[in-house]
Amino acid sequence: MTDVLCLGEILVDWVCTTAGAELDEARSFTKAAGGAPANVAVGLSRQGVSTGFIGRVSNDLFGLWLKDILEKEGIDTRSTVLDPMAATRMAYVVTTSSGDRKLAEFSRIACADAQLCQSDLDHAQFSSAFVLHFGSISLIAEPAATATRRAIELAKDNGLLVSYDPNVRIGLWPSPEQCRETILDTLHFADIVKINLDELEFLTGRRDFQAAEALRRKYKLPLIIITLDSQGCFFSAASGARTVPGFKVELVEATGAGDGFVSGILAGLIEHIRLSSDRRQALIDLPVDVLAQVARRANAIGALACTRAGAIPALPRQEEIEQFLAARTAQTSS
Repeated sequence: MTDVLCLGEILVDWVCTTAGAELDEARSFTKAAGGAPANVAVGLSRQGVSTGFIGRVSNDLFGLWLKDILEKEGIDTRSTVLDPMAATRMAYVVTTSSGDRKLAEFSRIACADAQLCQSDLDHAQFSSAFVLHFGSISLIAEPAATATRRAIELAKDNGLLVSYDPNVRIGLWPSPEQCRETILDTLHFADIVKINLDELEFLTGRRDFQAAEALRRKYKLPLIIITLDSQGCFFSAASGARTVPGFKVELVEATGAGDGFVSGILAGLIEHIRLSSDRRQALIDLPVDVLAQVARRANAIGALACTRAGAIPALPRQEEIEQFLAARTAQTSS
């Protein structure tokens, strides 16, 4: 049985090895597997959560390499389709001198992930899972946009929680207006939404927590989470709201931090909704203190992901997470 289904893109991140260099000046890059939904899938699998990936990859050497990575991580790839007519999507990343992601340019033409079809969806997977997680990139173009909406319908029909990380990449959209409208139109399908402050401002015109709470109420979201980089996160839920502090680490690169954070949220929530016949109501009923504990662990995963380069290569495993939290708890107690 697969607990979480992650739908969307898996791609190749080409990360400039010279921190602070602009893209036109960059000369050397290192290759790493990435793509937000795939990152979340790997993050979950490394925490011991049974995970499946739904998407298309090219039947070229890059695509075969990406699918092999998923399989080596123990991820169910029965709905990871090899496409002989499409190309592997590439992302080109430069970072600031401190390691923060500064710019990402994406390949846009004939990319395999955009070719996901409704027929690629395995209905049996939805009958036994607990959560569907997706992002907005699969909503940009057909046929993936229709396939994504069909996956959401299947999730709702089978009582799955729907997790949504819009992961705004305006450069991939025909216009900022279409990006904003599509994301807002999709929010009402979601049970869990994670965005950062820049995305909150893009969607609402504001950067304050009251805007996040208003967004949650308007779209009847059980849980919305705003990531705050090293400062941690803020969440607003039916049971209340809270800011959960982050962890200080030596930053190497922040590429996979947000996706690692999402994997921590989902892994933590599953333990509390697994046995419920109404998972959405179970999420609504979770006390603020429980949600804060889940968020603290997710913050730890995001912090650990910042201590290594790359997205998927940087995501921590269960033992490392537990050791990190135990050490930080001991420091606090002493």
